[in-house]
Amino acid sequence: MKSEKLQDLFPLVETTDKSVEIFYFFDPFCEDCLRVEPIINKLMIEYRDYIILRKILSPSLKVLTKCQAQSSGDMDNIALAYKAAELQGQLKARNFLRFLLNRLAPNRSICTEDIIRSSARLAGLDLDVFIEDMQNDTVRALLKRDLSVYREMDIEENPSFVFFGGDVHEAGIKIEGTHPYYIFTHIVNGLIDFNINKRQLPTIFEYIEKFEIVSFAELQEVYGWRPGLLLKELNKMQMQRLITSFETDYGKYYKVHSN
Repeated sequence: MKSEKLQDLFPLVETTDKSVEIFYFFDPFCEDCLRVEPIINKLMIEYRDYIILRKILSPSLKVLTKCQAQSSGDMDNIALAYKAAELQGQLKARNFLRFLLNRLAPNRSICTEDIIRSSARLAGLDLDVFIEDMQNDTVRALLKRDLSVYREMDIEENPSFVFFGGDVHEAGIKIEGTHPYYIFTHIVNGLIDFNINKRQLPTIFEYIEKFEIVSFAELQEVYGWRPGLLLKELNKMQMQRLITSFETDYGKYYKVHSN
């Protein structure tokens, strides 16, 4: 059951029998969390009319210690930055994190204040307010609130997902670790008691354009094409100068060609 304690800590969105609320706990340094991002992206595209996503940086001591260890102060601390971004809206916070990871994940770079500032600008955040919030005790208080939610939901590993349907008296469904896409869609369909009309995926070019920097593995996960066929399509777009690619120690990445 959705406990009163949880509702007080993190008021649940008013869901209906036509929507599912998902609490997604992640660690920005976790390889499994990076691997699950394409699945979340696909879910939010195809089922966006039926899903409310709460993406929460896991406020465990282990994760917060990693955030602090890679930073030189408050201004390059990912946990504080993400929480400050959330104050300007969940969507902007998710976009901020995507831009941030695009600058960190391909080469496993160290986060810097310049990267945080540029990611905030690209996400459309009010930079002055964002910087002020990062230095405000409010974000630390919100991280403590998230820790209470984390404990209330008995989260033990990252990534973890808790799904709630429209019936406030029903318990949430929790899954931990990485799982194939059909597991997520099976849960969503099970919580919504009618036929769902999925949204169509964008073209591959539109997807790359939306998400800025995309790995070959991510495109495979989202579109399910055979590797050879996908590579042929990507090579064609490169010849048309629509996209460009670059290699890293962690695989091949694509972005829109800049003239």
